[in-house]
Amino acid sequence: MELIESVKTAILENAMLRGGETAVCALSGGADSTALLLALKEISGEIGFELKACHLNHGLRGKESDRDESFCAKLCESLGVELYTRKINVREHTQKHESLEETARKLRYRFFEEAMERFGENSLIATAHNANDSAETVLLNLVRGTGLKGLCGIPPVRDRIIRPLIYVKRNEIEEFLKERNRPFVTDSTNFSEDYTRNKIRLKLLPEILEINPSAIEAFSRMSKILRGDSDYLEELAENALAGAKRQNGYDALELFKLEEPIKSRAVRKILINGGVEPSELRIKTALSLLSKRSARYNPCKNKFFTIRKGICFIENIEQKFGGFNEKHG
Repeated sequence: MELIESVKTAILENAMLRGGETAVCALSGGADSTALLLALKEISGEIGFELKACHLNHGLRGKESDRDESFCAKLCESLGVELYTRKINVREHTQKHESLEETARKLRYRFFEEAMERFGENSLIATAHNANDSAETVLLNLVRGTGLKGLCGIPPVRDRIIRPLIYVKRNEIEEFLKERNRPFVTDSTNFSEDYTRNKIRLKLLPEILEINPSAIEAFSRMSKILRGDSDYLEELAENALAGAKRQNGYDALELFKLEEPIKSRAVRKILINGGVEPSELRIKTALSLLSKRSARYNPCKNKFFTIRKGICFIENIEQKFGGFNEKHG
């Protein structure tokens, strides 16, 4: 399927754009985001949305990073697309025990919020994640030991983030740019095997494609099916939380009686809503306390999963204990 048609299909099937919105293309200057910008420009009049772009210079590759920013500015100028840019030094923002990749991702999504605020409440961020990226994500989650959600790949839509290239394979992107004689920039770190995702992209996925040349399509089909199952379980968990809701939190015993797949998702939502990153250990520890009338678990600084008189909630208090604290009554 031709790239433009694949983009239209993704937008239509997932209700990404209905007309009247502002689509803000997250532009790096690489092949994927360059193709996305060109495709959105081509169909913007037909669907009826306004097109803008944003570029974050991470400052990690010196002159190469500045080159990318300059390329994006010239590309947008040639297309008549307004570009919002910001330069930031990721290394200066990296916290202890946090990788550069994690910091860059966190800052990137913070920048997206800033861009949407700049372009108005009806704006959405369009990222250039494609079918290969989604397959790589599945493989990455698989080798780390994932649950159902990790096998769902990259969702086409998440909150105000849309991914119009999600049905498009990387070779189709390259062909699209070649046909239109459009240049793009290449991030030199894409070829470094210091990053786990790059090892999957450069080594593992090519081996899988030798076994099954249609593996990307197979991953996409699997992820779509599993996403439906995952969404259904998430809905059941939301309903369970609504039923267990009390004035100061949730009835812990009601949650304890739930089936395991629903119970774990319900606790995960409690942790997230309380500002706690829901690792497997944190979810399992919180689950182990649900049958108690009184308990307290300290998953991270100043945040406690607390059960008081059978009601569980996330408590924000000054930390007086170590990294893990539990008490029963």
